[in-house]
Amino acid sequence: MEKDQNNKDNLHDFWDISALVPPRRTGTAHVPKRPAPRDTSAVDITVPPHGHEASAIKQQSQECTKHSLVNVMSNRGSVMVGDVPLPPRAVSLAPDESEHKKIPPELVYTPAGSSLLREVRIYPHRKDYTYYGAFLNHAKKLHPIEGKEAPFAPFFSYMPQYTQLTRPQLAYYLWWRTNFRRGKILEADYSYLLLYLYEIINLGESIDPQMGQESIQRLWLSYRGRHPRLDALVREWLCDYALIHRLPPLSLPPELLRELVQDCRLKEFYISGAEGDAMCDAVLAFASNYDYTKSKFYRGDAVAVFDRVLRGAVELTLAHLSEKNGEDAPRAGGFSTITRDSFTGALCAAPQRRRIEVDFLSFSHTYELRYIVSDVLKYAENSLRAVLGVKSRLTVYEVSRELREKLDAYLAQVLPKRATRAAAAPASVPDYEKRYDLPSTAFSLTRAAQIEAESWQTTKRLVEAFEGEALREAQRDASVKPMPLCEPIGRATVSSPSPAPAAKDVPADSTATGLAAALGDLCALVTIVDRGDRTAARAFARERGAMLDALVDEINTAAGDLLGDIILEESNGFYGVIEDYRAQLKEEGVLS
Repeated sequence: MEKDQNNKDNLHDFWDISALVPPRRTGTAHVPKRPAPRDTSAVDITVPPHGHEASAIKQQSQECTKHSLVNVMSNRGSVMVGDVPLPPRAVSLAPDESEHKKIPPELVYTPAGSSLLREVRIYPHRKDYTYYGAFLNHAKKLHPIEGKEAPFAPFFSYMPQYTQLTRPQLAYYLWWRTNFRRGKILEADYSYLLLYLYEIINLGESIDPQMGQESIQRLWLSYRGRHPRLDALVREWLCDYALIHRLPPLSLPPELLRELVQDCRLKEFYISGAEGDAMCDAVLAFASNYDYTKSKFYRGDAVAVFDRVLRGAVELTLAHLSEKNGEDAPRAGGFSTITRDSFTGALCAAPQRRRIEVDFLSFSHTYELRYIVSDVLKYAENSLRAVLGVKSRLTVYEVSRELREKLDAYLAQVLPKRATRAAAAPASVPDYEKRYDLPSTAFSLTRAAQIEAESWQTTKRLVEAFEGEALREAQRDASVKPMPLCEPIGRATVSSPSPAPAAKDVPADSTATGLAAALGDLCALVTIVDRGDRTAARAFARERGAMLDALVDEINTAAGDLLGDIILEESNGFYGVIEDYRAQLKEEGVLS
């Protein structure tokens, strides 16, 4: 028992670690003094006003501080911080004037021949730096050197520089550059192209700026197919280069204008260089929700007509809006100002870095213009489709009455004449089919009565033959006496046929012909539509269990087969009769 008790005590002592901790020293000789608590009482700080009052308070503060220090120093003992009053400090609420001091522009000009760019201001860059100076020196030395024929050497760099080129790469770059200057396009990696762009940008006035602008644009258009990344960079750099050197924009291919300038920050720069009216080109490319060039009818000979008619409609709309808003108001959108640092993302030395401000006429910042132009294009195309004989129409939401009247007058002058399709000639019948045709004879009432009498005689003989057969079958099966003909067994009594009635006189012109005959009761719908009665038209369609649009299509289909064109067209959310066919419809009895 005693042994077991000792084991339990030892086990308890094993987990007691307090015996292993050294004893704590007694005494207070080495105990540091607790620091005095800090004064956390609130202190009021007054902010004096500016001007003369601030100067007076500052002088008063200096005298108060001097007087307090003299009194404190005359007393014996320690000097406490709280004994010295806090001198009031003048706090200026106005920002530092040096931060907002605007540097005057080094160049201000109005681009010549531009209807969209109003003023350009060129400022020096805010910061000066020298870490691209070596690249500028290398560019000046290598620019006049002509390359010799060298094999292609691959090259890659995120920020290509001359110092990164090996001897084979430098030799091929000079050879490629020589051929590009001569107008010959050789294979080149993306890094070679960037290096050449950096070279033109950094040389600045050391080369002819017009030649530099032409080289940048030619490189862009030549290599963008193989290197699509050029689009996002070159369209911005080319704009900066031209603005800094006061160069007008070069014309871009019209078929690529929308694709090249779609995401440019300053589209108005490139639009100013487009052929024709710059504002019209801008509106058609970037301020419309409907692109008529994607219409399935925009093909073949209709392309020139579409361009002439629809562009003229947009020009008329812009002139109408300008007249409506006043002479001082911009023709579309409003004036805007853009500020940008030149050659963003390019390796550019400090002498060529600029800050550019441009005041321009915005054409795509208002949704109202976009909606108006979209509806005008659809309205003009609907009129053009009617002339071309196309049945389908585009939905036009709203065109003001004044603008609609001007468009109608314009379209009446420029639209080509309506082309009516001639009736198709009957196809020639082969000789073997002519043998099946019945001989054509004149209509005769006597002959018709004779044919009817003969048919009744044939009917009588057939009835007698069937009744006799039925009687014989009944006699064989039932072995009964033959029943009278008027009471056949198992069959309904068949009365003798009545004599043939006399032929009636039928007028020769009783059969309707023409469009009225083809439409039938749909002629009433044409009259309802002509009156503009929408309620009656819907009721007419509801009685026949059909949609109004389906009935109109049926009418136009019949008219297209007979007249070569439709007679009902959509107008203001309903339908109306085409005026060119009104007289003919009345003559044929379609319109009452």
